[in-house]
Amino acid sequence: MKTVLVIGKFSTESFGMHIAETLNDLGYQVLRFMPGCNAPQGGNIFVHRMNQARRVLYDATNGIPRMRVKRMKELWSLVKGHKVDYVIVCHDLLQPAEVQHLKDLTRAKISMWFPDALVNFGKGYFMNAAYDGLFFKDPFIVKALLNVPQSPVYYMPECFNPKRHKLAEDRIIADEYKCDITTAGNAHSWRVAFYQHLKNYNVKIWGPPAPLWMPVATTKQMFQNKMVFNSDKAQAFLGAKVVLNNLHYGEIWGLNVRTFEAAGIGAFQMVDWRPGLEQLFKDGEEIISFKNMSELPAQIDYWLNNPIEREKIALAGKKRALSEHTYELRLKLILATLDQQAQGFPVPVI
Repeated sequence: MKTVLVIGKFSTESFGMHIAETLNDLGYQVLRFMPGCNAPQGGNIFVHRMNQARRVLYDATNGIPRMRVKRMKELWSLVKGHKVDYVIVCHDLLQPAEVQHLKDLTRAKISMWFPDALVNFGKGYFMNAAYDGLFFKDPFIVKALLNVPQSPVYYMPECFNPKRHKLAEDRIIADEYKCDITTAGNAHSWRVAFYQHLKNYNVKIWGPPAPLWMPVATTKQMFQNKMVFNSDKAQAFLGAKVVLNNLHYGEIWGLNVRTFEAAGIGAFQMVDWRPGLEQLFKDGEEIISFKNMSELPAQIDYWLNNPIEREKIALAGKKRALSEHTYELRLKLILATLDQQAQGFPVPVI
């Protein structure tokens, strides 16, 4: 049995949790290491604010060399007791010297899978680290970085977890989730500005509360101040007539994780058009795209009044997601790429 070390966060619905769980299901022995702040997701507004403060404090002290060395000792102790074959680092969590030390200790093939937008690169440790593969969700990033870092760069779109992203058996969709339009995610400034244009619709937005500085008066009734996970997320998406997926402007050519989750759950979805969309879903048959705010209300009105067409597209999107966009398929491709048997996900011609 081969062993994979996953370095990331493992709270509910976290990227690291989905990766570790899927690798276990594939028959790998999985080691987990979480270098970040162990602040749980969810809870009421007070708990959310407290966890925000904990993460800020952790990040501030993590820049102190002594604190960093002390925390990384846990990782070195973990790997010394195991034969590690592969390492998957979620996000840009390791400094270059730490990647090299991990490689010296384990002789493993080490990769980073970055499931975020270009604007969240942070310090960009990966640029000077000796990874065996860097995987990014946006083909724009892949083309921009080609031959720049010392490590090979590959395209790897996000995906969904069929075990988690589904309704529990015999689960009836609760009334609290029923609405015309929904989405899930952080109340960032782009999302708040976007939804101000849709204040005349019955909209429910699931996620943590908006930052205290954010003016949300015109959209306040939309924000539920509640995060949804697993079967609750399925209820939220299936309880709405339309899952409206407005992508962050930092997602330049690629798609966000919500695209795959909504499709995999079987919800009808409208998404911001991106150049990489049509390689992943058939626009107009498995998903519906929109290109600007001026055309969006008319599109929404049409789809709200055509439930049979909505259902047909939702079912086609679910079939495509289950056959091509799961964590199992992505992880098999990552490991095959590290073994030099593949070259990541095909980069679309744009």
